[in-house]
Amino acid sequence: MDIHPGNRGNARLWHHVESGFISVAVCTEKIANQGEDADPLVLYHRPSASGLLSVFDGVGGAGRSLVGRTPSGRPRTQAWLASRRVRGLVEEWFTDGSADFSPEALAARISGRLATGVLRRGRMRGGLQRQLPTTLAALAFDSRAGEVSWQVLWAGDSRCYVAEPEAGLQQLSADDTEPADALALLLQDPPMTNMVHAGGGFAINRWRGTAHVPCVLITATDGFFGYVGTPAEFEHLLWDTLLASQEPMHWSVLLAERVESFTKDDASIAIAALGFEDFAALRASFRWRFDRVHEEHAEPMRRATSMGRPAVVATRERSWLAYRGGYERRLPPREGNDS
Repeated sequence: MDIHPGNRGNARLWHHVESGFISVAVCTEKIANQGEDADPLVLYHRPSASGLLSVFDGVGGAGRSLVGRTPSGRPRTQAWLASRRVRGLVEEWFTDGSADFSPEALAARISGRLATGVLRRGRMRGGLQRQLPTTLAALAFDSRAGEVSWQVLWAGDSRCYVAEPEAGLQQLSADDTEPADALALLLQDPPMTNMVHAGGGFAINRWRGTAHVPCVLITATDGFFGYVGTPAEFEHLLWDTLLASQEPMHWSVLLAERVESFTKDDASIAIAALGFEDFAALRASFRWRFDRVHEEHAEPMRRATSMGRPAVVATRERSWLAYRGGYERRLPPREGNDS
């Protein structure tokens, strides 16, 4: 697959387009060259129409201690290193033709190799569960015969989604937090109950599903979805920027500009549109859905912001009540995320 990278300020951008497969990816940093999100991972095997999308968010609170400095003296935290090392291990795991593709095998690979050559044994004692912490959200997919099947793998609060032209955005992974309600998580910042880290003791959740193509698969860190007013406004952001763009690279630029205008964190996203003849067909397919989300959710929230906090709270609750059923229809159960 040909990937076309680009840079814009503190953002790194990628895009690819061919008939049946269109992808864009964005990674933005709040502080240039110090972002704790790794670059998104987009893999696609054309002969089998299968691939992987994944994002990684180094957990700064748990991994703020330094592991070293660059030759120029720039500090590197455990969180910075963890997200990038796990990215490499996930890519290796997915492209290894002889690999066991179970979440247990992936967790074992990460546990056994994440800290190799980085942390001395003495430094890991007593704080093992907080060494090299990062989130992981991955969508391994297989598209054929008008349908895409997927395996969602995650640990932490980065997310995976599918979006369909009529049904819209649907969350596929359940955040490893309490609570897991998407609106509640916009209003508070609870600690994660599970994340990838060195030495084991974490779980990689798995959930499987299918959808008809054409559809769009998405993985994102919380810098993209965690600072909007309502869950519906993240979907609005996706289609608003899509419809305003002329081609895939332009879409990635607009996504970067939009998220940088409101996020308070590093932010990364990987998107794969499957089964669309070309970019024009992708844009046209989501026009109706954009109009609906704009009219029913984004515009009422925009009006409410000028009417004071009580209006915002009431409008936000109405939006979530109307939006939640469709958005959560593919979520795994809270217990036993392996099916």
